[in-house]
Amino acid sequence: MLDRDAFREAYNDAMGEMRGKDEEIMALRRQVRGLKEWVSSSGRGGVGGEQVTDEVIAEKMQWIGNALQNWVISNFRRGRIDLEKASDEVRQQLEQWVPMYHHLATSSKINLIQSLVSSILVFDIFRAYFVGLPEQQAMEIARTEITLGSYGPEDVMNQWRSITLGILLKESPEKLKSETSSVVNTVVAQLNSLLDPIFDVQSTEARDQSLKAIINAAIDLSRLLRVQKAVFSIMMPIIEEHQQTMFDDERMEDIGGEDEDTLNEREISCVTFPGIMKAGDENGERNHLVNIVAKMKVLCAPD
Repeated sequence: MLDRDAFREAYNDAMGEMRGKDEEIMALRRQVRGLKEWVSSSGRGGVGGEQVTDEVIAEKMQWIGNALQNWVISNFRRGRIDLEKASDEVRQQLEQWVPMYHHLATSSKINLIQSLVSSILVFDIFRAYFVGLPEQQAMEIARTEITLGSYGPEDVMNQWRSITLGILLKESPEKLKSETSSVVNTVVAQLNSLLDPIFDVQSTEARDQSLKAIINAAIDLSRLLRVQKAVFSIMMPIIEEHQQTMFDDERMEDIGGEDEDTLNEREISCVTFPGIMKAGDENGERNHLVNIVAKMKVLCAPD
């Protein structure tokens, strides 16, 4: 008798849990259906965060790249690099960010620093869900996007992301100010902890302030990319010594002044600045359409 009662209780609990899951699934489907109706009733192209042209994005990316190059040259051109002074921890971090750092340190210190700064900007800024949003909140929104995406079509989810993050973009100057400032200071401190030990040029307030301007510009662009209905991704492969990465004219731009006729047969030494790839259109549709908005800046290895 007791076994029968226990079985009945377990059965009822299981059925109750299944009903709860069914209700949750139905609720998610209603949310997706409601979102589709909202997007449709609001008109094509009229919903979401600020939508900009590819040219605007390319110009903003170019400004960051030029500013970074100028920052490196003005602060490190006359500096001397000495890897022997670096601790094991610093060397491990340098290898993590720029695996070919030891080779670049002797052949092209300027490109090494550009690659190092770019790698950290990509990881901490451009690949963050939405810079300045507290980590827990960012994870919750990201999970919601993934969950809804399993029930709704891709174009609708692109609209949802643009709408949702567009709200955050409008509020970010004030409500996300503290978190954003913390991110900027963390990136500056991280770079100084890697550059100061290996250079005879130490950080200054002026150097840090100009670096902060570059980081803030990268944050602004990363947020702008996130509120677009098209899907933008950052291109910056890690160049490993034991792996060959060949020059790709469609995605890369050589900075070494090499003969263009031979570039497609050349191996890459490092990526000094990332590129941007776009999938889809201004309505969040046709994600099979891929366009290179900004090419990566790369240094080809010598013959």
